[in-house]
Amino acid sequence: MKHFATLLLVFLTPLTLSAENESTEIAPGHSSHGEVFNEGPRQSAVLIPGTGEVTLKVSTESGEAQTFFNQGLGQLHGFWDFEAERTFRQVAAIDPDCAMAYWGMAMANFKNDSRGKEFIEEAVARKEHCNEFEKLWIDGLAAYYKDTKLDLKKRLREFVRSLEKIATAYPDEIEAQAFLLKQIYYNNGKGLTIPSHYAVNLLAEKILSKAPNHPANHYQIHLWDKEDAAKALTAAANCGPAAPGIAHMWHMPGHIYSKLKRYDDAAWQQEASARVDHAHMIRYQIIPDRIHNFAHNNEWLIRNLNSLGKYDRSVELAANMISLPRLAKFKKKEDESTYDPNGSSWNYGRQRLRDTFIRFEQWDDYIFEAEKGTLKPDGKSISDNDHDRFLGIAKFETGDLAGGAKHLEAINERLALKKKERDEAVAKAETKAKEDRKDEKGITGAKTAAEKPFKSKIETLEDIQRELTVYSALTAEKPDAALAKENLEKLKNVAKHRHATLWQRAGDNEKAIKLAGEAVSSAKNEVLPLVAQVKILHNAGEKEKATAAFETLRTVAHGADSEIPLITSLNPIATDLGIALPWQKQPAAADDLGERPPLDTLGPFRWSPPKATPFRLTNADHVNSSLESLTARPVLLIFYLGRGCTHCMEQLNAFAPVYQKYKDAGIDIVAISTDSVAGLEKTFQNADEGKNPFPFPLYSDESLHTFKDYRAYDDFEKTPLHGTFLIDTSQHIRWQNISFEPFIYPNWMLEESIRLLGLDKTKS
Repeated sequence: MKHFATLLLVFLTPLTLSAENESTEIAPGHSSHGEVFNEGPRQSAVLIPGTGEVTLKVSTESGEAQTFFNQGLGQLHGFWDFEAERTFRQVAAIDPDCAMAYWGMAMANFKNDSRGKEFIEEAVARKEHCNEFEKLWIDGLAAYYKDTKLDLKKRLREFVRSLEKIATAYPDEIEAQAFLLKQIYYNNGKGLTIPSHYAVNLLAEKILSKAPNHPANHYQIHLWDKEDAAKALTAAANCGPAAPGIAHMWHMPGHIYSKLKRYDDAAWQQEASARVDHAHMIRYQIIPDRIHNFAHNNEWLIRNLNSLGKYDRSVELAANMISLPRLAKFKKKEDESTYDPNGSSWNYGRQRLRDTFIRFEQWDDYIFEAEKGTLKPDGKSISDNDHDRFLGIAKFETGDLAGGAKHLEAINERLALKKKERDEAVAKAETKAKEDRKDEKGITGAKTAAEKPFKSKIETLEDIQRELTVYSALTAEKPDAALAKENLEKLKNVAKHRHATLWQRAGDNEKAIKLAGEAVSSAKNEVLPLVAQVKILHNAGEKEKATAAFETLRTVAHGADSEIPLITSLNPIATDLGIALPWQKQPAAADDLGERPPLDTLGPFRWSPPKATPFRLTNADHVNSSLESLTARPVLLIFYLGRGCTHCMEQLNAFAPVYQKYKDAGIDIVAISTDSVAGLEKTFQNADEGKNPFPFPLYSDESLHTFKDYRAYDDFEKTPLHGTFLIDTSQHIRWQNISFEPFIYPNWMLEESIRLLGLDKTKS
């Protein structure tokens, strides 16, 4: 296994692009080579060990450019598109005439027609520097992007044919076959269904027979993932070792092991993936959710840890996800109130922490977090309905019947209001249909259409109402089994093993045993359904069946936390059944796994914020300040591109009115400019008495050393970028945004700063 090494950043010469992209007026922070270069990575690439043993010879006299090009290919195979684009930009920086560098950038943006089209046009402009082999790659992709308004399926079919043409003309070229395999898989997700997985697998086997460690193992996993997971076990064993420096290559085998209910192996793969990501993010100062698949990998890891009965690690990882910095994503760009948490670590972490508390029946912990901690409803990641549902259950289960009843009543009121809105909409539609002289069928259709938007919401509320009614009935001072059974019969959205337990509590052992058996069958090798089955069978007096279920549980729960109540509650049952304590038993080790290095060699278990680089700068009052002196309290550093940047002035003017709110919350604001100290003074010329018009100090970084240290700098074009950084009192970067545009969400940033720093919200 190759270990990672820390490599020095190399600042390279600017990209040289076609003249038609040149612009006479370039806004500060924007690329001089066209809009397509504004987005994407602006910092130079380094050689990262372990991106795959792949080679595609391109026309360049630079061995360094060829090495970077091969790295970009490996990153494409590992779906690490953002870093692939960075690597191909590096190739172009080294050799501006290397047309295939721009082909690589286009491939890294295959899902983005507008950017992909512009990149491949750059490649076409350099075709005179290509050989016939390279022209086939460029022409095929150029044809795909030629008219993006044409039918997508037709374009994708033609692109596959262009790759087939290369593979036919160059039968010994593995990369032609590998990209063909990649494209067939991609097209399958766009409606061009694979007619024969067996036939496509022959292509995969052909590649892997020649190069067993090729990243094409990744595509073989995707090929069989939803078809027949067992057929990808060899690929699952080889995928991570084939490209150990790419987190996604460790993640993908987790799909196969999860499908095969091998949760231990799946969890190992996902932890390996997370560790590789953590190492990369910390080393290169990257915010976690900037990494493709990072949040999804970790939330899936929590689900697998749940399946294994590992409560403590599930809670630890979920809490860590919640603590990570959020990306500033908004549904409406100009409206800070439209923050969109979907897909974020924060969003997933909150949901998985809640689910873990509920599944392991840690009611007190859940009540605290839901009422005073991180799981309060926000209408986005945790809805009011979910809040009332789960908090109501927790209150009933801990004996707070009045508290549980309050949440049930909230659901009842919401349900009544929603039904009222539906009835009014239906009545209005009926009246209008009659006024329009529609026949009976038309009137019925109008009423049905008016009712439709309310249907699923009402059904959801009704199911929550039934569930809370069950808990209310079973935990009452005088339990009402009949009421519980009446609602259990119609209950839908509840885990089968919990449903089974509720039936037994309501006095129906027969239904409880049946549902528990179904739960174990549908959730093979999961701890919690087996725990419920053992308890249900034992409580029902079925000792022989309980013993058999317990024997299965012993190995399934071998790694479960032995001190959590759900596990310790089984100790008396084990004793009664004649099973010696401690009852957990290690299963036989798997013999079909690939090379698995010690996890610690891949990276740290958790992401930690990188250390901010020290600096000493001079402000407009000729006062020298260091980072240390500026971080007696947390500080928001705004890197702006001088008084000549109108957008930067808009940014400073946006933060100025909320400066006092930041100060009251315990956070200072400091702006760092590309201007000289004299230039800062000119900024004040039109202000009252020539004084700083902003309530925060402005510092000069005319040399751009600090811009470079904080990576607010385009290494390719040697120009500064806009940057916003939250630095804590230990001089760690807790949040950052680096872009061709300034960050102008001051109120959201204040809320995020308070959250990340654990400050008292009321002081702001």
